[in-house]
Amino acid sequence: MAAALLLFACATGPALATAAEPPAVRYVAMGDSAAAAALVPPQTSLSCLRSGENYPHLVARELHLASFADVTCSGARTTTLGPQLAALSPETTLVTLTIGANDVGIVQALALCSLLGAARPHGHPCRDTYRHDGRDGLEQRADAAGPQVGAALDAVHRRAPSALVLLVGYLDVFPAPPHGCRPRETFADGDLAHLDAVENRLDATLSRTARAHHAVFVGLHPASAGHDFCARDGVRWSEALVPTRPTAPFHPNHLGEQAMARETLTALRASS
Repeated sequence: MAAALLLFACATGPALATAAEPPAVRYVAMGDSAAAAALVPPQTSLSCLRSGENYPHLVARELHLASFADVTCSGARTTTLGPQLAALSPETTLVTLTIGANDVGIVQALALCSLLGAARPHGHPCRDTYRHDGRDGLEQRADAAGPQVGAALDAVHRRAPSALVLLVGYLDVFPAPPHGCRPRETFADGDLAHLDAVENRLDATLSRTARAHHAVFVGLHPASAGHDFCARDGVRWSEALVPTRPTAPFHPNHLGEQAMARETLTALRASS
């Protein structure tokens, strides 16, 4: 794979200064608020809530770049990627994409479940809300996101046929085993395991979809274990309903974006 061999053109330092300069990377970063790092300082785009310290910027700093376009935008769905796809070209050699959570409606579900749990802290009012005829609506949405994300990956390949495409997943925000940490969050006791299962279901869907559509999946769940929204400050990579570090609720904080960058760079090394 020629593109993969060219990709991990990282800054090499003095030890390899005499070696031939590697081909420069033409990198386009795409995705939703997890990639944009909504409300993480410094915000460089108020319309997209995009941070200059999001994981794409951190990755870009480690590469020998010919060009870099960060078109990540909070609220992005697979069906609204048109403006982001326009940044791609046949000359693009690297694409990162984080997408799918908004297709499932994860953030809206977490907000609703927080309200339900605040009113009914015991039981599982959120699960009851989404379950109909023995089927869980959120899990069904997580499964249904596969074809939508696959179509988005196909569109990326059409516009950037020589690019290595990395589908970067989401951090695991729930503690394992699921437990609460009020008042940081207000989920009902019985809903934590349900929401964790939905999150894991989406992660599995993204992994399968990446393999089926010629992309590298960067799974973040193993690395983020123990760094959930109930972890102590300085260890926590994701925030809950009431963030204690600047970010949007239920999103990565600056430590989370750094972790996402590390895992993405590791995947790049493995693909080169």
